[in-house]
Amino acid sequence: MEKELIQLAKELNQIEYETNVMLTEEFSTLLDETLTTKQALFLSLLQSHGPLQTFELAKLMGTSASAVSQLVGRLEQEGFIKRSISKKDRREIIIELDTRGHDYFQKQEEIELAIINKYYSQLPKGDLLQLKEIFMKLHAIVSNAQKNSD
Repeated sequence: MEKELIQLAKELNQIEYETNVMLTEEFSTLLDETLTTKQALFLSLLQSHGPLQTFELAKLMGTSASAVSQLVGRLEQEGFIKRSISKKDRREIIIELDTRGHDYFQKQEEIELAIINKYYSQLPKGDLLQLKEIFMKLHAIVSNAQKNSD
């Protein structure tokens, strides 16, 4: 691999990292810092997929049902999620976002809009479209490589 490519990739990664650190510091007062990365991922899955059963969440997270059950217990206790019995099959437990979980995503949306209004709005639309296209290409490369390694 050529040295110039390695250096360029490292510089891009460093710029992205430093930008994210600055944004995180600026908006940290709005963030819920009590959540771990796994808990945030768990909530994101519920947000994007809607109510799910424990085994479905375990499959999506690539972990065991018992690990999911531990997450459920803590997040339920803190008001992020709630459990209910399925109306179709009373043996099934459905997990969905609760009030604090919905509030978490409302805050995320507010932060995202603030970043867009304050920073992204200063870039020309053509630059944003080009950046999107580049990220989509990189995403496709990584996605295809991971699919082929399975």
